[in-house]
Amino acid sequence: MPLTSRSFTDFSVPDEIVTSGDYQSAQNLLGKESAPSEILAERFYRLGNRFYSAEQKLAAELAWQKSAILADYSGKVAKLLDPFSQNLRKFHWQTIGAIVIVIVCLYVFVFTLFQREPESFQFSAFQSSSVEHSFWDEWWDTGRPVTRSMRRRFDADELWPMLQRTLKNLLSEQNKGLSDDVREKLKRWLELSQSPHFGDTPTDYYALTGRGLFEAREFEEALSTLNNGLHYAESPEQMEQLYQDLGTVYYFKGYKLQPNGLARYDLNDVRDSVKSYEMALSFGEDPYLYGNLGWGYYLLGDYSSSIESSLHALALKPELNYVRMNLGIAYLIKGDYELAFSSYASLQQHSPELDEYEGGIRDLLELQQEFPGLYPFINFVMGQLYWQQGRHKEAKVAWQKFLNQNFPEPLWHDSALLLLKKMETE
Repeated sequence: MPLTSRSFTDFSVPDEIVTSGDYQSAQNLLGKESAPSEILAERFYRLGNRFYSAEQKLAAELAWQKSAILADYSGKVAKLLDPFSQNLRKFHWQTIGAIVIVIVCLYVFVFTLFQREPESFQFSAFQSSSVEHSFWDEWWDTGRPVTRSMRRRFDADELWPMLQRTLKNLLSEQNKGLSDDVREKLKRWLELSQSPHFGDTPTDYYALTGRGLFEAREFEEALSTLNNGLHYAESPEQMEQLYQDLGTVYYFKGYKLQPNGLARYDLNDVRDSVKSYEMALSFGEDPYLYGNLGWGYYLLGDYSSSIESSLHALALKPELNYVRMNLGIAYLIKGDYELAFSSYASLQQHSPELDEYEGGIRDLLELQQEFPGLYPFINFVMGQLYWQQGRHKEAKVAWQKFLNQNFPEPLWHDSALLLLKKMETE
């Protein structure tokens, strides 16, 4: 948190009191300060957030309740002063209106008597930035929505228009920083947010907001939003979905596409992704969850766990072709060439799309690039994948590379020769 945003409460209540959960001492310290009710309400609200961060949930709830009481009291006082303030505002508006009328009259008078030569019209487009002008700037630095009362913390009427304005700005013609793919995803997100089938609980708001920020590639904001949503999940299903979404955001946060079309990964983000997927599994099962977890284990070098998770995913949903690719490359690294070959060959039973094949081939190329010459069987399975797509020229090149490597197991050497002869007759 920036030093400029550090609140008065942070200095008036020592960390020792917060970590011990001594709400009474903290209340006494704040009570000694003479401040308006609305200021005290904010200080107790922030105190509650500090207690919550220190895992002192009971003290946090007491502080938040005190904040709500003070906020309600402040509102009642404001109502008593309302008649006077309304008259004062009326007088101000009358004064402002008179000034505006005088300015307009002067404007008309000047431009009627003194005509100017016309100037050519100039247009300048403002290049917006989601980092500088995101809806997140309108939130507390604690990550919670701005509210006067605890009961209005999740007011969709305030949250949704703010988020949708931000995303619509991202989609505007003035913003050239987004790819067509991201624009299309954001458009689908905006359509989804209007769906009558979408829930209206606090967790639903956090989940969909996090999804929109993820599609906009605002990863840090998406992670903060989804983590906040965990505090208000009301069912195991909601916890599972939030943790699964967290795992996906962490994964893509660490995913870096290189100019050659191959990927590199930040393993710290991959570890956070795996931890989130593991937490999701404690609340429910999902084939995609097991499949993604298997790939995370693979990236971390835990090939046995990768194989176990991938097999579990295929048991739940056999048509997950990307999981078969993950399974094949994990077997290949472990030296189980027969199982690797079978995993890639089984793809034909489930009619994979071309982009699914391309994903598996890129994974093999990334492994080959990272460990040149260490896994010669890569060329054999790449030839197999090309052949299964009918790309005979690329298959021939891959198998010839495999034969030139003098693979130590004669069975696979002979298999490559047979496949080359078979391909020539097709």
